[in-house]
Amino acid sequence: MFLGFSVPAFSGSPRKSALSTPRFYFFDNGVRNAAAGLPLAEELVNADPGRLFEHWVAGQLFRKLSYRGDGTLSYYRTSDGAEIDFILQQGGKLVPIEVKWTENPGSKDARHIRRFLREHGDLCDRGYVVSRCPHVLELEESVTAVPWWLV
Repeated sequence: MFLGFSVPAFSGSPRKSALSTPRFYFFDNGVRNAAAGLPLAEELVNADPGRLFEHWVAGQLFRKLSYRGDGTLSYYRTSDGAEIDFILQQGGKLVPIEVKWTENPGSKDARHIRRFLREHGDLCDRGYVVSRCPHVLELEESVTAVPWWLV
């Protein structure tokens, strides 16, 4: 029975040591909550909406990559705490993706993407922040915020 999938750590940084423990995501937030014995309640969503949102985005990205069969998904975290939720790798190119539970993403939400782009500029030229913003927003020259419904 397919219950979930693992997202491995990205290990492409020559200067920073990445964590090697993969992250596990259930294929559905409802299954995730049921496995943890959590009730179906609004308070649960309000307690930690960002984690549920990240989990949902992970599922969407995984399903689309599985369907297309032409890319891999990983996450990035350095020993000094810089973290990017997802690194999409397709055709030798990297796409960093941050997930933020906000309607108004800003430059602060892109700080780890900026760093990743500086370190891996030869393999990627743009990063994305998936959020609850109402429309596509250019946060910086190389970082775009996209609404969740475009994922």
